[in-house]
Amino acid sequence: MTHVDRIARAASVPLRIAVFSHGTEAPPAGRAYRDELELFVAAERLGYDGAWVRQFHFRHDDDPRRGGLPAPFVFFAALAERTSTLRLGLGAVTLPHEDPVRVAEDAAVLDALSDGRVELGVANGGGPETLDVFAPALVGADHDTRRSAFDEQLARLLGALRGETLGTGTARLNPDGSALLDRIWDATLTAESAAIAAARGHGVLVGTTQTVPAEVTAAAYHEALPDGATPRVALSTAIYPARDRDTALREARDGIEAKYAWGESFLPPATTLAEKAASLQLHYGTAEDIAASIAAAPSTRFATQLNVQVEHGYPDYGRRREALALFAEDVAPLIGATVGSSVSGLSAVSA
Repeated sequence: MTHVDRIARAASVPLRIAVFSHGTEAPPAGRAYRDELELFVAAERLGYDGAWVRQFHFRHDDDPRRGGLPAPFVFFAALAERTSTLRLGLGAVTLPHEDPVRVAEDAAVLDALSDGRVELGVANGGGPETLDVFAPALVGADHDTRRSAFDEQLARLLGALRGETLGTGTARLNPDGSALLDRIWDATLTAESAAIAAARGHGVLVGTTQTVPAEVTAAAYHEALPDGATPRVALSTAIYPARDRDTALREARDGIEAKYAWGESFLPPATTLAEKAASLQLHYGTAEDIAASIAAAPSTRFATQLNVQVEHGYPDYGRRREALALFAEDVAPLIGATVGSSVSGLSAVSA
């Protein structure tokens, strides 16, 4: 399949607009989780297609800001009761930290409670501090060993969802989770993992901080997707709106610096704040600035879904809600999308 064919296939799929969040990094957790729930409720009212969250474990004494959402199924059960149309996207559950059959059970129960709104993302990964707790046998393991372990865990998860017998008896997953098999997504950082996801028929979650450029990952996915398969490429799209680009950089400085410091070892080299923002794929400024920046990004043309992030440097949830409203009302139409009524696009981007 040629480069032009890949772009055409992505452009022929209705573009979805969702919200993505890494979850809270600041205590008290109860208030922060409730604020995050309300942010997603507001997103549904604005017409966003889905809410996606990332699973993070533990806090650390050397950096009390590090933390997040360790139990996304519990969180989404609360969100399911507050919403009626919002897709519930796990982006993603780190399988080396979990029992795959328990993940299948939690996903199936949540899908039943939410009337079929779950999008189940899975990831291979985990740092030494989490593997030491959940999977000590994988601490220090090489790439091939960890890939093999993940493949085995994923096979167990998919087998449970298919209704295969579990263990040595006649036990099967309850409730039935087979509908989820068409809603599996792989979180990827490389072209190799994206191609594997495509061969499986899964969707792919492409982040703002990749070990290779996002367009390389997305292109590899399209290249490997079987003929006739519908592509599912969710591209994380971080924004920071302001009255102009200089103001946006100034206001988002702390968030940009913190995020770049976290990923400096694998992100493109940068020294100025603007370079760091570009390295993080942050789209900032006026609605027109943000739309032009998204349109110019090489990865955008491969996307079938934009997962909008409003996290870099925002002072409070009020500003984050305002940013989501601005994207829905002013940015989305400029890139050929309509929040609340997905259309075939990126017509303005691919032209």
